Amino acid sequence: MTKNPPTHEQNLLPHLYENGYEDEINLVDLWLVLVKHRTLMVAVVVLCVLAGIMFALLVPPKYQYSTSIELGTRLSGNNVVVIESPETLLAKIQESYIPLARQQYLIEHPAMEGVPKIEARIPKGSQVIVLSSKGAERDGVTHKAVQQAVIDMITADHGRITDVLRKETEILQNQAVAKLEELKDDATLIQAREKRLEDVSALLTSQAKEVRDDLAQARMDRANAIKQTKDESRALTLMMLDSGVQQYRQRLAQIEERLKIKVVDSRDTLVRQLASNRRTQLSQQDTIGKLEIQLANLRETRALMPPMRSPEAKGPGGALIVMLALVLGLMLGVFAAFFAEFLSKVRNQSLVARD
Repeated sequence: MTKNPPTHEQNLLPHLYENGYEDEINLVDLWLVLVKHRTLMVAVVVLCVLAGIMFALLVPPKYQYSTSIELGTRLSGNNVVVIESPETLLAKIQESYIPLARQQYLIEHPAMEGVPKIEARIPKGSQVIVLSSKGAERDGVTHKAVQQAVIDMITADHGRITDVLRKETEILQNQAVAKLEELKDDATLIQAREKRLEDVSALLTSQAKEVRDDLAQARMDRANAIKQTKDESRALTLMMLDSGVQQYRQRLAQIEERLKIKVVDSRDTLVRQLASNRRTQLSQQDTIGKLEIQLANLRETRALMPPMRSPEAKGPGGALIVMLALVLGLMLGVFAAFFAEFLSKVRNQSLVARD
């Protein structure tokens, strides 16, 4: 066997060494590149840190301006419900009220170039809408004014609904009170009829006593007539006395019928009417009470607090900005070092090609 490799293998090995090993990333070479251009890297990092410090010093801190809006409620049956669903109101705020408030503020203050952007949201599980915006302290008046304009639009819209509901409830309440007064007047008339019925009963009792006395006297007169009369006129006298007794009996029967039947029936009828009247009065009083509860539970939409600025600034602080600038400077410094090395190699290869 020959010790020399084939010709194609001899040509292949240098090619493998040249391409394979040179294409691998050598960490030592990378470190040497960074060390070689360390001055450039330090310069880039220092510039970024200085830029971050100046940005932190020159840009004013931003605060959050916010307010909370509580939706009005009304009584529906036995449940208290909101005047308008929070989702519907949120859509109206985002699509109509906020753009309109910003536009009106620009019209009132034409010198301003822009108006703060207002955000609206519904906290999870609540029926409160929160308005918020972020800006510098010098723009606080603008933030508060635009948010207050949105609140005024909401309260005006819901105030119209509340006024209609209040007027309807007050009308029903007035009708119920008038009906109750009418029932009380009817009860007074029924009681007056009962009083008159008692007077009628007393009068009939007195008349019945008089008729009984007259009937007893007529019977006594008839008995005396039977003893004294013995001629032809006896029959005529007895007939007249019998007729009188019969009239007294009929009249007494009529009086007793009125006293024991008709008067009693009339009294029972008035008692039932008075009891029904009192039940209706109680029901009417319940209706008035429910309407009063509805008025008491009719609450208007209102802001829980005026638009206020947060005590602390929101967003990244000065230290965080400087740290971010430092990280960014390191990244840009590394990139600048490799880019400078790339330009150096390109320049060297160009000089070699010319030679």
